[in-house]
Amino acid sequence: MRDYKKASYSLLLIAIIALFFISPQIFQRSLIVSNDWIFHMNRYYETLMQIQTGHFNYFQSLFGFNQSGRVINAMYGADFAYFAGVILAIVKNWYHFELILNFLCFFVAGSSMYLLTRSAKLNNQIAVLCGVLYMGSPLIVWWTTTQGFSGMGAAFLPLAFIPAIRMVQNRAQPIQPLVFGSIFALLLSVHMFTTLLACMAILPFYITGFIRSNRKLHMLGQTLLSIFIAICLSLNTFAAILDLHTDTLIMPLDAAGLYNGGTFLSMGAMNYNNFGLILSLIFIFQFVITVTDWKHMPSVIRLINGTGLVFFIVSSKYIPWNHLTEHFPSLLSIQFLRRFSGITCVLLILGFGYSMGRLHHYLNKKEVKKSLMVGLAVLGLISTTSGWQLIDKQAQRWNSDTPLSGDTNAAEPIETDPVKIRAGLSSSDLSQAFAITQKPTPDYLPTKTNLINGYSTYSKEVLHNELTVTKTVTDDAKLKITWDSNQTDNANIVLPVIVYNHSTVNLNGKELSSEDYHLSDIGALIVTNNHKENTVIIGYQPPLFFTLSLYIKGLTFVVLILYASWKYVQKIRLRTTK
Repeated sequence: MRDYKKASYSLLLIAIIALFFISPQIFQRSLIVSNDWIFHMNRYYETLMQIQTGHFNYFQSLFGFNQSGRVINAMYGADFAYFAGVILAIVKNWYHFELILNFLCFFVAGSSMYLLTRSAKLNNQIAVLCGVLYMGSPLIVWWTTTQGFSGMGAAFLPLAFIPAIRMVQNRAQPIQPLVFGSIFALLLSVHMFTTLLACMAILPFYITGFIRSNRKLHMLGQTLLSIFIAICLSLNTFAAILDLHTDTLIMPLDAAGLYNGGTFLSMGAMNYNNFGLILSLIFIFQFVITVTDWKHMPSVIRLINGTGLVFFIVSSKYIPWNHLTEHFPSLLSIQFLRRFSGITCVLLILGFGYSMGRLHHYLNKKEVKKSLMVGLAVLGLISTTSGWQLIDKQAQRWNSDTPLSGDTNAAEPIETDPVKIRAGLSSSDLSQAFAITQKPTPDYLPTKTNLINGYSTYSKEVLHNELTVTKTVTDDAKLKITWDSNQTDNANIVLPVIVYNHSTVNLNGKELSSEDYHLSDIGALIVTNNHKENTVIIGYQPPLFFTLSLYIKGLTFVVLILYASWKYVQKIRLRTTK
């Protein structure tokens, strides 16, 4: 009971610090509209409208993304998108919605780091310190200031290392399939790239745990069961990706170079690429400790520090990345090296927690121990100020003559009047936000050519298509488009709607096969001009295995909840009999 009370107070403190981080937005009533805002809010608006209207379509964008019918959420964390859509349906306001998501990002980051540190058997005070330090790390702040979704994925990242630590510390039962599988299913539902990084980072822990395990075959069996649970809970994600593999999709644009997106240590204030004074000192401290005390370190701490330092080097400017990408251009698909810094921060902050825990253990006088904890608390609070300043700087733009943040270079502003921008983004009609700015992101559009950069084509054929059309959503969740062909004398008409291999196309009441129409380089539907009024209905027909995947996911979730409840009851009964 005492432990639960401690944990409750600790999580309350983490919640208060999360509120501190977003306080610039609260005090200035400001919305931060940055580079990826319009992309992600289109995703959440789509799920909101599907929830409100009851017209559910897992694949097509029926309401967001200019009602283009393109596939986004199915390839980009659909579960989290529907969760966000529920929140948006409740608050009905972009400002409050952004505040809630930003708060959740900070709170989840702090609480997941706290849970990891406590599972590693460190004391409660050090666990809170580690949580606070991680909340103020660049990648977590990145979500609030630029809507970089790697930041939201990084908030859940510490959970992946709870089973990783157990693999090394518990020889008899190194893996708990329910915990291991559920955590990775959660990561998959939020951000695929973060999940991939987590798998890479826990590999050294798994190999060490397997070598040390007293029951290797049992560990392999538990591993397979964990993978089975993760796949079943994420089966809709894998089924959607598998279904779309018949299309050649435009992947997110490769970076021009990796070096500029690399991280580095500094003695000044933190920003998106540099770790700032506090985290830099912590990382340097962990490097020195690791090198000088390697032989005497427990194996789990070696793994934590060693893996953290490797990921730091990989994410940094201390490697000649631009020279490497000349020989291995596929590396440019990483886009931003800072994405790797989430692993660095989780592990080196955890390693620092271990170092402080050992120091606290060896100190004899109570006053000295208390002074150490006070000093660490000061360190943690100072570390929050750099992140707070970055958020405050972005929040101040809202009430300026340029309310949209300065890094929206790829976006196409529609409205330039700051008063109208603020009014549109504050309107109870959430769709008004998309009349303020738009972004021709071509991610996951189908292409039959070697088209790599579809920004200009998407802008021309969808966002700025000159054809006047009326778009509505049918009762069976399909996209209905009507237009008058007499608007143009062109022999062929490009419609602002995207068609995939498994799309269904009905033109003027006639079902068309793929041989009956043509597609542009980005999958926009091309029809022959008949100089009449026309109606086309575009749907998406996934195969049976996708529908089955939803039932299997739901059934697995119910079974695991029942099993976990039964185990909990058994545990309580065992305690009471003792």
